[in-house]
Amino acid sequence: MHGELEVMMSEEIAMKVCMIAYAQYGPDARIKSYVKTIERAGGSVDLFVLREARKGDVEENGNVRLYYLVSKYQGSQSILYVLSYVLFFLKALCKVSYMILRRRYHAVHVHNMPNFIIFAAAVGKVLGARLLLDVHDLMPVNYMVKFGVGDTHPLIRLLVCEQKLSARMASHVLCADHMQKRYLEEVCGIPADKIIVIMNLPDEEAFRKRVAPKGDGKFHLIYHGTIAKRLGIDVLLWAIAKIADAIPVHLSIYGNGDYLPEALRLSDTLGLNGKVFFSRSYFPAEQISEMVSSMDLGVVGNRRSLATERFMMPVKLLEYVYLGIPVVAPRLPIIQSYFDEEMLAYYEPENADDMARAIVELYRSPKDRAVLAEKAAQFYKGHSWNAQAKQYLKLLAGC
Repeated sequence: MHGELEVMMSEEIAMKVCMIAYAQYGPDARIKSYVKTIERAGGSVDLFVLREARKGDVEENGNVRLYYLVSKYQGSQSILYVLSYVLFFLKALCKVSYMILRRRYHAVHVHNMPNFIIFAAAVGKVLGARLLLDVHDLMPVNYMVKFGVGDTHPLIRLLVCEQKLSARMASHVLCADHMQKRYLEEVCGIPADKIIVIMNLPDEEAFRKRVAPKGDGKFHLIYHGTIAKRLGIDVLLWAIAKIADAIPVHLSIYGNGDYLPEALRLSDTLGLNGKVFFSRSYFPAEQISEMVSSMDLGVVGNRRSLATERFMMPVKLLEYVYLGIPVVAPRLPIIQSYFDEEMLAYYEPENADDMARAIVELYRSPKDRAVLAEKAAQFYKGHSWNAQAKQYLKLLAGC
């Protein structure tokens, strides 16, 4: 694979790429997969991202440079979120414009949210750099859910306009699944041939480590990622409480987020000490395979909403499946569009009793767990990061 990538970029072996993301680089597996792909092909990457604990202003590691611009706003006040976005944009505009003139990047890859930070790369576009807009999340949909408004609300119309204008700046728009692609076409009016689906698949080079099962007699469940109520952390905890006396279950929750304090209180209220472990912090993406491989079952708790039903394919689910871990998942259209009933143990969304039932049934049947993992692995016969990496490099090179 390395040789193929090197040949693909042989004409531009010194390919220089700029990335801009209102995100922390350490725990972001999607961004890291792109960076590793460019590195393997002999290119270099400058990233302009959010600050992380114990980091300076600039960090350099081989052909990768990280520029830490501002800290992430943690809170519930929307106006402060907007101001945080604007401050990041202004700093990125100044720093990226200066670095574009110095480094003459071949391409600038911008990760949303928000989409408008692509305008921080305006100088690059003038100088002929290719601009890629990577739509991790659909802003209009997210804010419809957040504020409980419809698609005719002035704010949502403004966000659709923001998506359209930002897409016009880009040479190509990347998105994470085919339902997102349909929305970008039908609602935002972006030409179909401009949109490329690059799913949040595990990077085969990074997800190599396998760890033997713990073998301590407990039935180990894993949830990793953002700790948010919309992702059903409370549903997971209620399900564990319902079966804690019936089977030797143990749930590990790795990650952080706004809902963590409430999740900790709920865990205490339900008397789950010793049954649930919280890492209380994010983790480097490179640790995921080691963290997950020793577990017996992966759990996904997404609640029902416009976003989670149609446009949020759980990344953790794709990682569990790749690592051969059977999965309990809510019966949501976006998940069912890729995985049938033989591949996952489905339960009714937001129903802790039904989730508990699925967990107990799989605990009692190791054979069913093995069959689920085997069937779900068929997904990767038609999908792989390596194939997507080739397509991505062609986009960077303008092929």
